[in-house]
Amino acid sequence: MALSHARSGDLVNINDAVDALASNTSATLVRDEHIEIFRLVLSAGTDMQEHSAAGAMTVQCLRGEVDFSCHDRTQTLLPGALIYLNNAAPHALHCRQDATLLVTLFLNRK
Repeated sequence: MALSHARSGDLVNINDAVDALASNTSATLVRDEHIEIFRLVLSAGTDMQEHSAAGAMTVQCLRGEVDFSCHDRTQTLLPGALIYLNNAAPHALHCRQDATLLVTLFLNRK
């Protein structure tokens, strides 16, 4: 069954983190022409090698603890922390404790 994305005006519960962690389920919540919002669920010990996105982005920690590397430094994201990256900024991460992140991409699609 295909996952349906929220439409304009839909209410989205981003705090389904307990169920998401139990099933290790990441999900795209919103996908539109110039924005994508997804919940990223990571298990402790997970590493994401350096990569970049096709646009600016924010990453908000909802649960857990993640070391987030960008702009030649590493910062720890804890619940309530948010980081902004400009267009296509390279970044990497290491999940220290089971975590749920809310990622918002501002896409440069023509």
